[in-house]
Amino acid sequence: MWRLALLALTVLALGPGLFLRTQTGQRSEPAVVTIVPRADRDGVSGPLALTGVWEISTPHGWVGDFSALVPKGSTGLVAGTDRGFLLDIDLSGESPRAVAGSFRFVGVTVRARKEFVDLESLARDPATGTLWAGFEYNNLVVRYAADGARRIAAPPAMAKWRRNSGPEAMVRLADGRFLVIAEGPQKGSQTLHEALLFRGDPLAGGKPTVFRLRAPTGYDPIDAAQLPDGRVLILLRRVRYSIPARFDTAIAIADPREIRDGTLWRMRVIERLEGGIFADDFEGLAYVPSAQDPSRGAMWVITDDNFSIFQRSLLARFAWDGTAVP
Repeated sequence: MWRLALLALTVLALGPGLFLRTQTGQRSEPAVVTIVPRADRDGVSGPLALTGVWEISTPHGWVGDFSALVPKGSTGLVAGTDRGFLLDIDLSGESPRAVAGSFRFVGVTVRARKEFVDLESLARDPATGTLWAGFEYNNLVVRYAADGARRIAAPPAMAKWRRNSGPEAMVRLADGRFLVIAEGPQKGSQTLHEALLFRGDPLAGGKPTVFRLRAPTGYDPIDAAQLPDGRVLILLRRVRYSIPARFDTAIAIADPREIRDGTLWRMRVIERLEGGIFADDFEGLAYVPSAQDPSRGAMWVITDDNFSIFQRSLLARFAWDGTAVP
């Protein structure tokens, strides 16, 4: 009984209304966002070199809850939030900087005041700037063209995914295919997660390749990013039920060339973020190539602070040179 009570308290702490910051102001108001460096380094283990940690702060009540991350060329990131916002981050200087005026609402409003705002994943076409966002609850994929045009689809292959653990990870591969992974495990399993590989834009229709991903026990896939050599990094999260809730994060690697319909996709964990400042809820992952040498670059991760007084919005960078992980 005490374990059930602790679980219930933790779920409440992660949901709206308890232990949360007060959301002040209107969401349409301009947001002033600062990103400042932190000296924390403890809690990371693996072959990747941690090269920076920053904290995102703002007096704006709607900034936070970051749940997705995608590269914007070699000098930028786009971060998405659970409340349906996007924020551009400039990487052209020595430290990341929030782009002034870039915080904007992209959630879907239908039928008067009904909204879909649970944005959990992002993908981007580097050639056109088109963005795709995965929304949980109704398991939607929304495409945002560079000219502002928007289109919404509910892929049939995602229709039976659980409402609160749907398209948490999505990445557009270099060849134009889309990889989408469900956060929640399949019914009757604690480790198997359904995944889809679309031949092209998920909004174009067509039957995707359906396969499964086996995650370590207790971990769920929550974001993904493709590397220059074609392999895919997968961000994994495990909740440690306590007050306040703490999290263990793992980063795995897998090869999409091994994906086959109806089979199990293999992956292996290469990095762990556990303890200290890295016990926060990391939910977004992106690979940003170097402008001088695209085979080298940086892997970035961002946290979801759940609008909790116990958590922070953190941004961390790891070096990637293609040699540390054979």
